Amino acid sequence: MAAAVRLRPGSGPAVRLQAQLLPCRVQYDGPAPVAAFLRVQPGPGGELWASFRGRRMGGRDLPLPHGYQGMVLQEGEPPHGDEGRCVTVMGTFDAIRDWGADGVPPPGGLALALQWGDIAQAIHAPVPESDEEVEP
Repeated sequence: MAAAVRLRPGSGPAVRLQAQLLPCRVQYDGPAPVAAFLRVQPGPGGELWASFRGRRMGGRDLPLPHGYQGMVLQEGEPPHGDEGRCVTVMGTFDAIRDWGADGVPPPGGLALALQWGDIAQAIHAPVPESDEEVEP
């Protein structure tokens, strides 16, 4: 079932955020003073190191594909008489900090998923017409 989603105009420019993907479950969903709890130290190879609740974590920043922007949305009540869903942009991000327990996450997972934007763009691009047929 398709749903209409309307973007409510914000009260100004969206706040720039640092998105964090933790290797654990936190029973909270909302803004948090992450810098007060995660004291990030750079490593010699460009990796990041921190600890959370006494557990060592390794991480790295993974940029979003070119032309993509992440958004944190908050759902609200639609204006009177409107159908569908109404959301407000609370913040934006252009990279995700990927953390792993006891070390930097392996080069799969989120890093591979973020490559999908470039792959999708390439396979959905128009194919130029050519007079010559290419044989395998």
